[in-house]
Amino acid sequence: MSEVPVILSRLAEAESKYAEELRKLASSIRYTAALSAIFAALSKDSEKHAELYESLLKIVGETAQPRIFNEDLKLVGEAIDRHIETERRMIEESRKLLDKIEDSRVRLLLAAIYEDEVKHHKLLTDIKDKIAKIQTLTEEEFWNAVWRDSPWHGAPGG
Repeated sequence: MSEVPVILSRLAEAESKYAEELRKLASSIRYTAALSAIFAALSKDSEKHAELYESLLKIVGETAQPRIFNEDLKLVGEAIDRHIETERRMIEESRKLLDKIEDSRVRLLLAAIYEDEVKHHKLLTDIKDKIAKIQTLTEEEFWNAVWRDSPWHGAPGG
């Protein structure tokens, strides 16, 4: 039995617990809006991480994954294209603003936002390129599936 599912489950649980602690900390800060916002944002990141660990657990576990149909891929692809463009604009705008700000506190938060935007842009681009696209087989892949990779080598029952 692989230890990966156990580790993923433990990490998901830890992130959920950490998110709750950060959420409580954020709500307890009354006078410094920036600190409260930072801890609230970090709690959301931990929630996101917990959800991603849960998704990974489904992928590596025994849970059957539903197939993505071409209609869904088209909708996802169009949405990703819009979001990639939005992220590109956000990167550009936050970078311009970052160049104008001298207050170190504001620069710290703005730099964190900028870095998140860059990561989001890369992630969306990778999703589009590696997951949310219609997969087509090359002729070589098709014939390998029929002949080389098939236990029957192209004939019914061997």
